[in-house]
Amino acid sequence: MGNIKDKVYRFSPLFIKTVLLNLVALKNNKNRFSKPYYGYLEEYQALWKLERIDILEYQSKMLIKLLKECYEYVPYYKKDFLNKNISLDDIDNDPYMVLSKLNILGKQDRKRKAEELVNNHPNRKVSEIGFTSGTSGAPTKTYLDEESTNRSFALWTRFHKNIDIKRGDKNIRFSGRLIVNPERTKPPFWMYNIVEKQLFMSTYHLRKENIKDYIKKLNKFKPILIDGYPSALYIIAQQINSNSIKLNFTPKALVVTAETLYDYQREEIENAFNCKVYNQYASSEGSPPITECQFGRLHVNEDSGVFEFLNSKNEKAKPGEIAKMVVTSFRNWKTPLVRYDIEDTVLLPEIQQTCECGCKMFYVDKIIGREDDVLWTEEKGYVGRMDTAYKGLNGIIKSQLVQKSKNLLIVNQIIDENYSTKMNQLFINNLKDRLGRNIEIRINIVKDIPLGANGKFDAVKREFKIDN
Repeated sequence: MGNIKDKVYRFSPLFIKTVLLNLVALKNNKNRFSKPYYGYLEEYQALWKLERIDILEYQSKMLIKLLKECYEYVPYYKKDFLNKNISLDDIDNDPYMVLSKLNILGKQDRKRKAEELVNNHPNRKVSEIGFTSGTSGAPTKTYLDEESTNRSFALWTRFHKNIDIKRGDKNIRFSGRLIVNPERTKPPFWMYNIVEKQLFMSTYHLRKENIKDYIKKLNKFKPILIDGYPSALYIIAQQINSNSIKLNFTPKALVVTAETLYDYQREEIENAFNCKVYNQYASSEGSPPITECQFGRLHVNEDSGVFEFLNSKNEKAKPGEIAKMVVTSFRNWKTPLVRYDIEDTVLLPEIQQTCECGCKMFYVDKIIGREDDVLWTEEKGYVGRMDTAYKGLNGIIKSQLVQKSKNLLIVNQIIDENYSTKMNQLFINNLKDRLGRNIEIRINIVKDIPLGANGKFDAVKREFKIDN
């Protein structure tokens, strides 16, 4: 919804909210699943099991098509091609060489130069304009055309089909959308989208006193799929497990998105819901996705774009290293992303093995999250996964690590009666084992930790830049 529509929705009574939500859902459903969508879906499903040489041939053809459109119709990229003396023949002859010569697009240029990044091809009419706040809260404008929308949802459907989820299956979505008034104190904390059989549940009302209402609604609705932020699902899972609550349904899958998924969260959530948690990565700006298969491998969807995995010096990262992702996407053709520094990081595997699922696309070991989610100390360098520091600890309800400088880490956490002085010292030792002995650690016991942009929970934040 646009800004005016958002305001109308927010201040409308519950009944009107439901009507507005379903009208928007009806329009979205028509746009997302128009006739070309089915062709793209068939194409993507065939690509998933093709030999690697065929996938890379498809990727090369799509890259040529994208670079040519950018050369002719996108003002921002046209300047770069001109400055680098790149011709259309160069693109045809070696698209990957051409790609490597282009400038890396940063977040600020993506935000400030949104109009220059629009593809002015006459056949690419704007079908939708989206705004994403990101972590800074400042909106980024994204233009979409029909192909962009259809391709995105065809890729999303392929991921669901690979984990045995069908369109039309009853599902629950936890996201940062303001579904109901944030000040609401009594249920419902959710809204029903009848068009997609989808129950939107608010992440802003997941306080301890409300969890029983969420669980009661879950038991009544009996979703096939639960999708949302891992922090939200973890809060509910904790209550289910700690109170030995038995659910009267078992979903086929839980899909998490938008935040880093930690191993302890996965374990807690899978224990509570008795089904597998699938991780996936994408962005509303249109970056190519990474999706988890049934055998736990996080496959880079190489038919949806080109991924460059780089170190802090913008050189090719080595196997086993934490790498930032620079992406070129075939998802959004109206606002193309070419060599876009998405500011997210992954852990690369030591070696690429054949996956039992049959997909030949490469995979990453872990999705770490934003570059600012990666801690750094002089003693240890990059430290990307801090969830192991919580192993063996009791009494921590919610915890947030904020690295203020290379020598100072602030820990904000909500605790219960099981947390003790001994537990506190063990936690500090665990953190120092991973970050080094020279870092100062201050633990603050708090009553609440505010959510970040779009209702996301920032479990780890680094508030300083690393000097190369």
